[in-house]
Amino acid sequence: MTDGDPQSTASDPAPEPEPGLLARARGHLMDLTPLRESRDFRLLFLGKSVSDLGDEIVATVVPFQVFQLTHSTLAVGLLGLCALVPVFVFPIIGGAFADAVERRRFVIVMHAVLAVMSALMAVNAMRDEPLLWPLYVFATLSAGLYTFNRPAMSTWPARLLPPDLLPSSNALEVAFHTIGAMGGPVLAGILILTIEPAGAFVFDVFSFLFVIAMVWRMKPSPPSDEGASVSWAAIVDGFRFLKGKRTIQSVFGIDLIAMIFGFPMALFPAIAEQLGHGSGAGVLGLLYAAPAFGAFLATLFSGRAKHVRRQGRAIMLGVTIWGAAIVVFGLSDTLWLSLAMLTIAGAGDMLSGIYRSTILQAAVDDSIRGRLDGIGMAVWATGPSLGDLESGVVASIWSVPASVVSGGLLTILGVGLLGLFVPAFARYDAKHPVP
Repeated sequence: MTDGDPQSTASDPAPEPEPGLLARARGHLMDLTPLRESRDFRLLFLGKSVSDLGDEIVATVVPFQVFQLTHSTLAVGLLGLCALVPVFVFPIIGGAFADAVERRRFVIVMHAVLAVMSALMAVNAMRDEPLLWPLYVFATLSAGLYTFNRPAMSTWPARLLPPDLLPSSNALEVAFHTIGAMGGPVLAGILILTIEPAGAFVFDVFSFLFVIAMVWRMKPSPPSDEGASVSWAAIVDGFRFLKGKRTIQSVFGIDLIAMIFGFPMALFPAIAEQLGHGSGAGVLGLLYAAPAFGAFLATLFSGRAKHVRRQGRAIMLGVTIWGAAIVVFGLSDTLWLSLAMLTIAGAGDMLSGIYRSTILQAAVDDSIRGRLDGIGMAVWATGPSLGDLESGVVASIWSVPASVVSGGLLTILGVGLLGLFVPAFARYDAKHPVP
């Protein structure tokens, strides 16, 4: 024994040194472990990141080409109407396919079809006088096929990684999707100026071929339930599964609260005019970009995300941050404060989004995971449209600032009511996931 602690011995291991400041700071940066852990996740991630960039480019080029052909903002607005029904219906059906078919083959076939569609649009764009109607057909079919394929893609990482790495994988995917959302429109503008819209569609074709090449190298991914089938009964089973699942219901509900009441995107043009003192074109772009920038910052410093066990509480915190930032945004009359608040709101939304996706992946059995993701995507696609309607109606009755501020306050109130009526959601433990 030593003269100090009578319980210690000479053989006791030396205490590990405390990590230095640099090591602690590095621990908060984005966690790249999922990319090192799984070769198949790495391939899927690379393919999806390139595909997302192509999607963002086309999402910019199609409305540009419609306006170029028609010089009508109404004609451009009709593109949104084309996507309305597909983004609500197709993910629900696609979720049933994701649970019932061999996933690798399914994803390859879907991206091959998407590549053919973009190639046909490139041919149309090369005409001396491009036709207008194919752009509307393309907007409808591409929205449907993208959302049809989405449940298979978004739930695949849960088969490739252990549950404790799912927050990190979701942060990685969101980060690169956000980079695509910020860089895609810029690259689209360069492509339009240098090689015309046809070149942008050709780029999209190559992005789909890249996905196919990556997925082709992955291992086959058969359904976990050999008896699974694509049927109306299987789709109904997905909705029936939600009965009594308070955690999953709360994940959907809290997102709807934020999107319906605290999503004032429809008011951005009016707000931009006010902040830009009558010249809002440049300001409008900054308003749209600020939430994406905030989301990117949140994912950049998401290294500790995998250590959070109370993920329901983290979702509630993220939505509360979103709502509070939107309140201050509505009260702001200066550009710098407005952009700062939208950046904070985007970070809060991303904090919520990481754990919403994680809970749907970890707390749901693989045999029904695709259908639940499809239902979730239908919910998330509907929320912003309802939010645009709500904010527009309130602004027309009251005022633009009142619409924004009241929406943010109602978002915070909704989080409080959820905590009051579903206290188990705040207590959700990632170590013992219960749907």
